[in-house]
Amino acid sequence: MRLGARLALILLFVPLMASAQFKDLDAAMSSLSKGFGGGDAQAIVAGVAEGDQVQLQFPGLVSQSGFFGRDQASYLLDGLFAKVNARGFQQLNTRKDSTKGQYEIVASWTIQPGGHAEVRDLYITLRSKNDRWILLSVRSASK
Repeated sequence: MRLGARLALILLFVPLMASAQFKDLDAAMSSLSKGFGGGDAQAIVAGVAEGDQVQLQFPGLVSQSGFFGRDQASYLLDGLFAKVNARGFQQLNTRKDSTKGQYEIVASWTIQPGGHAEVRDLYITLRSKNDRWILLSVRSASK
């Protein structure tokens, strides 16, 4: 393969790797809202960079919890959304912790597991990394 063709192939994948983080907090909130409000796992894992891990905890909904890479997180979230019908996501509170470079979000998440509506709290933490925001953790709790 010629050098020019190799370089073009490499450059083709650079935007995909760079976009594996949220460009700003508005993009993060939009993706999280789309992901948890509509059951779109890919919108959520867009905030997990290749090689990073995200902490996921959904007690009572899925048995797995812990730290997951991008592909594992996608698989777990796809399984979660197949089990619970995501109906809504509403940001309730936010707090920026500049000393840690983190942004903490409390949201209300409406799901419909087993045919009955349920509202849970979601606790989401984002961290600033190289002028972008990465998804650090998502934990859910019953109300």
